[in-house]
Amino acid sequence: MDITRALVRAAGWTAAGYWLVYTVGKVYMASRGEIGMPGRPAPPEAYADIADPALAQLGNAALGLAAAGLALAAILPAARGIPRPVLLGALTIGAVFTVLGLTATLMHSAPWPETVITAIGAFAFTAVTVAAYRRAPGTATAAPPAARAPV
Repeated sequence: MDITRALVRAAGWTAAGYWLVYTVGKVYMASRGEIGMPGRPAPPEAYADIADPALAQLGNAALGLAAAGLALAAILPAARGIPRPVLLGALTIGAVFTVLGLTATLMHSAPWPETVITAIGAFAFTAVTVAAYRRAPGTATAAPPAARAPV
């Protein structure tokens, strides 16, 4: 396995792992009927506009699960059936939201472990998105092996 393929696949699995950790955190917060992140619930005034905190957190968990699936779709051969513009558009949206999550984490002075995990997730999701745009080996958008020029 060449190094590019290995790095792209590692980025995809890392991005998916990040979003699965996020999803588990949101399910946990939903079970407690709280909004925010584990260990950092939102202040009481944040609940004013949220009718059902548990349902809101489950919605966030569903988005996290979708993002994890998207990261995997970027690297799994089974996703080659997804039209390239659709996959690239979804990856772009996912990368933007992952980076926005990192920005929010930094703005709210989150504990350093959360900040590091979020930074790794944002880097990995962005890397796999760029790799998909470039049709790098290891992505679902790569040219089939027979079509690639020998290295």
